[in-house]
Amino acid sequence: MPRKNRLFIEGFPHLTQLKGHNGEPLFREENDYTAFELALALAAKRYAVEIHSYSLATERVLLMVSAESRLALSSFIQYLGRRYVPYYNHRYQRYGSLWENRYSCSPLQASTYYLIVKRFIECNEDGVKSHHSDGLSPKDIIVPHQEWLNLADDEVQQHRRFKEFCCTPLNAALVIRIRNTLSQNCLLATPAVSKRLESQLACSLQARHRGRPRKYTPSNIDIRINIEQHAAAFLRQRGYQQVRLSLIENEFLLTQKNSTLFSPVRLRRDGTTGCLRLMTDTHSQQSMSRIWYSGTMFGQRHHNQSLQQSDQVGAEAFDMAGIDIELEQLVLQALFFKQLGIAEKTELHLNMLGDPSALKDFRRALDTYYRPHAHLFAPEQQEELKFHPERLINSNDPLLQLLATTAPNINDHISTDSQQRFIRLQLALNQAGIAWHHDTQLFPRNEYCQIVFEWRNNDIVISRGGRYDASASRTVGYPIAACGFAFLIGPIAQLFDKRKVELNSTSSIDIVIIASQPRVAVQTVLLARKLRQQFPELSIMTDSSQLRMATRHKNSRNQGAKITLEVEGDGYSLRLYKAKDPEYETTTIESVGDHLGKILWFR
Repeated sequence: MPRKNRLFIEGFPHLTQLKGHNGEPLFREENDYTAFELALALAAKRYAVEIHSYSLATERVLLMVSAESRLALSSFIQYLGRRYVPYYNHRYQRYGSLWENRYSCSPLQASTYYLIVKRFIECNEDGVKSHHSDGLSPKDIIVPHQEWLNLADDEVQQHRRFKEFCCTPLNAALVIRIRNTLSQNCLLATPAVSKRLESQLACSLQARHRGRPRKYTPSNIDIRINIEQHAAAFLRQRGYQQVRLSLIENEFLLTQKNSTLFSPVRLRRDGTTGCLRLMTDTHSQQSMSRIWYSGTMFGQRHHNQSLQQSDQVGAEAFDMAGIDIELEQLVLQALFFKQLGIAEKTELHLNMLGDPSALKDFRRALDTYYRPHAHLFAPEQQEELKFHPERLINSNDPLLQLLATTAPNINDHISTDSQQRFIRLQLALNQAGIAWHHDTQLFPRNEYCQIVFEWRNNDIVISRGGRYDASASRTVGYPIAACGFAFLIGPIAQLFDKRKVELNSTSSIDIVIIASQPRVAVQTVLLARKLRQQFPELSIMTDSSQLRMATRHKNSRNQGAKITLEVEGDGYSLRLYKAKDPEYETTTIESVGDHLGKILWFR
């Protein structure tokens, strides 16, 4: 069977990797690194290859290069081998090939992934310690890419900004994607660019999952139910109150002075409309409200009359205009995915939309720009121009791609205050340890402002949300700040591999309180009653049996207890044990509530 042709895309930088045969080290002494860097510089000059980034490690070599053709890139790698391998074999009295199979290669979209891949190479994001020799300076080898030059006007500022970028969290799912695309010789790019190139090259450019595809899809009803139960308990524990939404709702909710106008009914499309109707009915009692809902939503596209059903668990927050609520909800989602064990499979994408007028002005500018060419558009494109002209920018149509090069940019319509607001949110996410990606191609389907976000697994959206102050204010008839998100249960359920991931039963015990001696049994019961009042959503039980202490702790773990409290003989002091942690913390009956609150929030 012939080998697969290596993927090469002209005009794209390529991430390449060389590894030692059977795990053999590529470098043993300092002189080896110097010899390889010399070969690197000579090969780049000989075949007109630009090296944008590189790192040398004992186990592997990573390079990001730009070449004029596939032949130039292949010749570049071959020259490295002809220069370095004979030197290495002669120095260490060996023979044969030094490389493991062919070199790995992955083209990447520079506008989105250049800095990320440069960080992956130089900041040891692959977990391998890198080394640069004391011989040639990297400046003698590296040719700056245009994306690097766009960071700042001078070299000092460029290095400073890249250093700041490397200090921000990097999502584990993104590292896994880079590794998979590199090992499978696939494209690292946004969905829009990937689809366009796939249509041009008539082949699949996406990394594939390992193993044979399943012949059937097993039922995941139990997983869906379990995820919904976990989401409900998770939101209740964090101060969100449940509301019940009607399956049938009015098409529009329009408040004018003291009259409300409704059009014919429809099936529920989202939970936000029902939550806003609740805010309209109970405005006098609502202040800084946090509510959540669950249920089935029914969507319908303009070109398709069939309904699309999706199960969601959503959360909305009202009367909070600062970035604190946006940060809270993003942290909530990150913690929930971590609790489910899928955090390493998710990526957070953000985009800044500015104040409510910014997106309107941007769409108006796009309409003015595209309208003279509208007679050349397909019916679907004319529909997009009418409602969502920003989607034309990322179209695969050759005409629209040409027009997009000079199309208006949303940044020209965003105020300085909104930009500073977005920077503060980015810094807060960095402090919270949440990796994010500024996706300038992310625009909402509904009317949002300031911030819109999506959590994705590759191209599959598992949660989405943002701020919608103007839309909410217009709907309820008075000024109100609103921010929310929705977990998409179906896509989340697809992330679970039943052979590897199992959700803990929601009926497991949260806290077990053990009486170390019979004389403190009463204090144990009173403490349990106090904690049930303070944390009504938690399952709490006591153990005042006469079993050995080690046996009671073992029983607590077997019941799935997240926290075990041991009341000491004085009836006042406590030992707090976390699940799977042999060490304990000391606290008191009076302060245990505050202590538990911090643990339960960040778990």
